[in-house]
Amino acid sequence: MAERPATQVTIGPKVPRATLRALRAIAAHPSVRGIDASFDEPRARTAATIRLHTDLPSRWQARGHSDNGVLAVEPVSFTFGDGFPLLAPKINFRSDFDRSHPHLQPRGPRFPPEPCLVLGSATELMRSRGILGLIDQLADWLRKAAMVQLIDPEHGWEPTRRDHVQDHASADFDLLRKLPQRDAGAAVFETAYFAMPTPAGSHAFAVQVSERRTTLSPADFGLRFAKARKGDVYKGNGVALIAWPDKAAISGRYSPEDVEDLPSLRAKARDFGCADNLEALLRLVSARLAGERLPLVAPLLVVLMARRPCNLIGTSSPIELLPYVIELRGADDLSRTSKAPVRLAAMEEAMSTDLLRRASGDRPADGRLPWTLIGCGSVGSKIALHMARAGRGPSIVVDRGTMRPHNYARHALMLLPISDGMDYGTKACALAEALTGMRQEPKVGNFDVVEGLLAKGAAAAIGPADAFAILNATAAASVREALSLREIARSRARIVEACLFGAGRVGYMSVEGPGANPSTNDLVAEAYRLFADDPKIREAVFNAEAELVAIGQGCSSATFPMPDAQLSVFAATISEELARKHSQGLPDEGGELLFGTRAEDGIGLIWHRHPQAPCVLVEGGSTAPRVRISSRVDGLIREAVAARPGRETGGVLIGRFSDVTETFHVVDVLPPPPDSRFSASEFVLGTQGLKDRIAEVVTHSGGSLFALGTWHNHLVTSGPSSTDLRTALELAAAQAQPVLMLIHTPGGYRYLTAEASTGSGTWIDPSARDEGSV
Repeated sequence: MAERPATQVTIGPKVPRATLRALRAIAAHPSVRGIDASFDEPRARTAATIRLHTDLPSRWQARGHSDNGVLAVEPVSFTFGDGFPLLAPKINFRSDFDRSHPHLQPRGPRFPPEPCLVLGSATELMRSRGILGLIDQLADWLRKAAMVQLIDPEHGWEPTRRDHVQDHASADFDLLRKLPQRDAGAAVFETAYFAMPTPAGSHAFAVQVSERRTTLSPADFGLRFAKARKGDVYKGNGVALIAWPDKAAISGRYSPEDVEDLPSLRAKARDFGCADNLEALLRLVSARLAGERLPLVAPLLVVLMARRPCNLIGTSSPIELLPYVIELRGADDLSRTSKAPVRLAAMEEAMSTDLLRRASGDRPADGRLPWTLIGCGSVGSKIALHMARAGRGPSIVVDRGTMRPHNYARHALMLLPISDGMDYGTKACALAEALTGMRQEPKVGNFDVVEGLLAKGAAAAIGPADAFAILNATAAASVREALSLREIARSRARIVEACLFGAGRVGYMSVEGPGANPSTNDLVAEAYRLFADDPKIREAVFNAEAELVAIGQGCSSATFPMPDAQLSVFAATISEELARKHSQGLPDEGGELLFGTRAEDGIGLIWHRHPQAPCVLVEGGSTAPRVRISSRVDGLIREAVAARPGRETGGVLIGRFSDVTETFHVVDVLPPPPDSRFSASEFVLGTQGLKDRIAEVVTHSGGSLFALGTWHNHLVTSGPSSTDLRTALELAAAQAQPVLMLIHTPGGYRYLTAEASTGSGTWIDPSARDEGSV
């Protein structure tokens, strides 16, 4: 192995210590063959020439250069300014270096070539990997340039660099790339622009290309550039000239980006095969402006299209878009003899769901899967905007509330309170406006959700059955109950609920199963049971002293005190889970419960996921209440029956009763007290300690769960006995809500219900005699 030649280093006096230290490190790099450095005192900078061995193949090394002119030892200019070592040195190649390489910064021929070493900041690269990280990148760049490997056709065509330019243009890439067909052509599109002052005293332009094509008609042409000015910042409208080549014109050689005036722009258009059509439009613009004098400088955007031999990196199109800006002042000369300056602009993709998904690390949209947001307050608005930023915004938003002063404490919209007047606007409209700006315009419902759901056919309109889901972010029990009504549940999409419990201490998310089994009501009842079983969560949810903050005098409006950051942390996590489900689909069987709490350090979150199997549904007559038994309770009952073969057994049913949907939601059972009696002919529920145990359930659940009634089993398939009827009457007389008596039989569940009448007696639901069954 040949010994590496000694590095020749010549460093003049007065080189700053930090630069001297960097040069010593560079001298030790295996690719460095020499360094000549001197300090330029008037400019307070160090100019260094670093000679890099490019590791060419032996036959090229023998003659001293590659076929495309990369030298065996390349002299590279490093300029260490007074910002070093905080800022990376400026790196340039010799002036006669071949400029047809990709990954060169766009500079005119008056400037030495500058390599683009990293997708991002060279300063950040140096800060993370040191000065030798820059040398590694530079040596690798030169090796690939010599081997013509800076572009890999299998990876895609590298777009022409547009780093460090002051002007920007945005457009719908898909729309523009559909313009080129068989023949060459050109088109004019409307634009809107924003002008910002630069440190040099000029203006930089941000130009947005509209989807609307236009013509260069002579009538009031100058009025297109009308402006609204505020200080040094102004905005207006204009036009963009788009030119493309015919199908046969392939630009397969990487050419330097050296456009700096109209002659070089025309030369670039000739290279791409679209010069004639561009020339016609430039002449027409010049003619229209002949008699005009614009009050402020306006941008004329020119976009040339180049057809590359392969698709651009990360796209499915070989069409490259190259934008340029010409400043217009009125009476502009854009003729062939004009040398008017032209600036490079950076091309950016306009806002779209595809762009937002790619920026979020998601796959591009296959189509917008519709979903509905009910509740556009603090939680709902944050989830909606998180989803929209991932290209998955809601297609319908519903809320009758208006934006009030207190909403600005936690609402996701970056709105400022109105200084005068009282028209705050509705939450749904304000949110829809923000979503429309992100190219995801939703339908708006400014109505009371419960009243809307009760209207004929409203459920299907709010969330059709074939939609992804309805997100209920209202935290309103009335909305949850209305969504669970039988006629509504049959025609709507599945419900996902998101809210915060315990004054923002616990985040909650539930996902209904297919066919609303488990339903949103089943899930919240199960959540109450889980909350009650966890001492820490129980304390937060049911015993939190969530003081209400009054927001008005003589009105019922109130809110909970909670920092916006705390709410945002929970909303962001829920949004991430919702986006994952929007991408991958809701559970095929059963539903889910998720709830999160703050970690002990007060920073992190701990989320608990509880899959929920479908409930066991027990139906009676058409007018009878329904019974929905959680899968867990069904298992506990079956285990208890199996544990006492040949004898009847039973216990107490725990859960909730919805008087809106006429439904018992059974989520737990209490075991029989020790003084209970079990025999082949009957089960007698004991009383020892039972009252205290039921009171404990009610206390731990904050009154959200209570005893619904009892259960027992029959050894043969049969309906309620006379004893069952008598017991139901006795229990109903002692409580306000209906009593449920559930009977497990070998042929399925049977039940009866009873409740106190308005008089002194009790009432047995007549459908119980029809033997309600699974």
